[in-house]
Amino acid sequence: MKAADIAIDICLASAEEAVRFSRFVQSFLTSNDFPFVMIHNTPELGLERRKVVFEDVGVGAKFAREWRMDRLAAAGA
Repeated sequence: MKAADIAIDICLASAEEAVRFSRFVQSFLTSNDFPFVMIHNTPELGLERRKVVFEDVGVGAKFAREWRMDRLAAAGA
């Protein structure tokens, strides 16, 4: 499996969302027994972006799902 197969790209819309993302990551790691993760800043793309890479593809997929749900809930959708 290549790293690109389990990387999640996150685009943060505001400073408040960046803070919420940080708290979300901490909570997610705690509730999932601290899986191995790398988080990269990608400022070369011009926006406030993060690339989140989990060692386990299942955990990465769960993270992506839960982050999308958290983002929708924060937007009031």
